[in-house]
Amino acid sequence: MFVQYYTHLALPLSTVENRLDELRSHLDEWAGVAYRDGEELFAEVGPGGGRYAKKVRLEIGVAEIRRAGVVYPISWTAAGGESLFPRLTADLILSHVGRDRTKLALQGTYTPPLGVIGRVVDRTLLKNVAESTIQDWVDRVATAVSSNQPVS
Repeated sequence: MFVQYYTHLALPLSTVENRLDELRSHLDEWAGVAYRDGEELFAEVGPGGGRYAKKVRLEIGVAEIRRAGVVYPISWTAAGGESLFPRLTADLILSHVGRDRTKLALQGTYTPPLGVIGRVVDRTLLKNVAESTIQDWVDRVATAVSSNQPVS
């Protein structure tokens, strides 16, 4: 399933790129927080009443210059029990949209768990969780890059 989200930063692309490189060690932690926030959304709208936490593994590849801008390939998977949780393959894209303006976007696809059953549940419920998780993570990255300090 395709997911995307973007925001604009009032900073030049080179500043965003440099700051993002400085923050790389925090990105995995924020992915875990965003994923847990998404699970909390699922717990509120889905079956059951418990809240579950799952550690995720975020791998960020080497930045490449492409037509879209500076692109960081990303892989986002659950740490343990991978077959029970979605897997995301995406690009984090920095695009120049003005002298002091950069678009920070995440575009990719995720694979729902549990085959056909997972795809059916995804269409009715989990897609909202995935979109919320992606939005939360991109917003955390944007806030950290803009404020020049890590966010929790």
